[in-house]
Amino acid sequence: MTFAPDSRPSSLVPSRRMVSLWLPVLAWAGFIFFLSSIPHLRFVVAWWDIILRKLGHIVVFGILARLIARALSGSALWPWKKIFAWSLLLTALYAVSDEYHQSFVPGRVPALHDVALDSFGAWLALGLKP
Repeated sequence: MTFAPDSRPSSLVPSRRMVSLWLPVLAWAGFIFFLSSIPHLRFVVAWWDIILRKLGHIVVFGILARLIARALSGSALWPWKKIFAWSLLLTALYAVSDEYHQSFVPGRVPALHDVALDSFGAWLALGLKP
């Protein structure tokens, strides 16, 4: 069944919008999952590798939180406080699941302080209100 450009069902437009809002969230979450799947992940062989990895936690999960906030802003008529809270909660829950996932990867260990860093990164990024 084909539709002329002006006769498309109106439900297609919101669906396309939802995909454009939520696909970046899923893609970024997949990227985080991929990074967590790398055994013995190191960026450089130096003492400051730990600093880079911890800053990476803050940045990567900050981006995830902003993407979630963007998706919620475009798909829900919520005030910013509610979007902030849900974005922070969803990001923190993903951080917990990420650490659990790492428990199955050789050379990786789950760490509560990483969840705290991830959540801090989300909080920091969300604090920069659009």
